[in-house]
Amino acid sequence: MAKKIPSDNNEPEKIHLQVESWEWQTTSPRWTWKHWLALAMLIAVAILFAFGFLIIASVVLIVGIILNIVFFIFRKLS
Repeated sequence: MAKKIPSDNNEPEKIHLQVESWEWQTTSPRWTWKHWLALAMLIAVAILFAFGFLIIASVVLIVGIILNIVFFIFRKLS
């Protein structure tokens, strides 16, 4: 790796820098109906993935209870 040869001049380099503003020049984009629609769809999908197994399990449980009651009544009647 090449080494930089130090210069004989001990003065720091002069750099011309002009700062117009310390704030960002771009504005944040406004939320449109498309953003809200995408957010609502993401939340809906997240709810389905998170609680979908509970919904399916509860439906299977209710159907199983109803079938057991029906089969119990048929067994008692026969």
